[in-house]
Amino acid sequence: MSNSYFQKFTIAAGIILLSSAWSARAIDACQKIQFSTERANLSRLLSSSGFSKEENLFLLRGVDQKLSEIKRGLLNARGSECGLNAVRALVIGCLNHSLPSTLRSITSPNRKTGKALWGKSDVTRRDAAVIGMTHACKASAMEHFFSN
Repeated sequence: MSNSYFQKFTIAAGIILLSSAWSARAIDACQKIQFSTERANLSRLLSSSGFSKEENLFLLRGVDQKLSEIKRGLLNARGSECGLNAVRALVIGCLNHSLPSTLRSITSPNRKTGKALWGKSDVTRRDAAVIGMTHACKASAMEHFFSN
C-alpha cells in the first residue's frame, strides 16, 4: 500500500470522525440553529479563505444540491423532532466548524487534482477538500438523523 493512499485514508477517516463528533454535540442545538445564518456564514468563510466568487458559487450550489438530497421522509424520530431545515443547517454548521482547520492543512491548495467532482473537471485541492467535507458532514447527519 502506498504512503499516499495511507495518508488519504487517514485524512478521510479523521474528517469523518471530526464531523461525527461535532454532529453528536450539535443534536441539542436543533432549536437554536438557523439555515440562512449557517449558509451565509459558509459563504463568508469561503470568501475569506481566498475562494473566488466563481468558486464560492460553484461550491455553494454543490452544497445546496447535497442538502436537497436530505428529504423529510428519510428522517428518524430525532431528525423529525429537530426538523428538516435544522438538520440541513447542522450539516452546514459542521462545514463551518471543520473547514478552517481542514483548509489550513492543505499544501498547494490551488493545485489541480485531475479529478472531476460535482460536474467540474480538474478541481483544486481546496475545492476537493470542501466537497469531501460536505460528504463527511452529510454522512454524519445521516448517521444521527436518518432512519436505518
